[in-house]
Amino acid sequence: MRIHAVLGGVVVIAGAALRIPPVWWALVVLAIGLVVTAELMNTAIEATVDLASAADHPLAKRAKDVAAAGVLVAVLTALAIGLALGVGLLARR
Repeated sequence: MRIHAVLGGVVVIAGAALRIPPVWWALVVLAIGLVVTAELMNTAIEATVDLASAADHPLAKRAKDVAAAGVLVAVLTALAIGLALGVGLLARR
């Protein structure tokens, strides 16, 4: 979560420095919110699985793996948004 927070801060600083338009800010905020939400859901699922299943179980592993995959999908989506905005920014200059 710390890495996501630091990277989100870097993106916000870069956006402010580059003076991105308001619509782009909305996309940046949505992308950051998506990643944070996915990370929080992953944490909640992992804690619940740990509470419900003290022993190793294949279904517990699957639940944790799927939750982690959700974070990965959110991060890749945020990256795609960032790349699209970056290309758009370069095209405008």
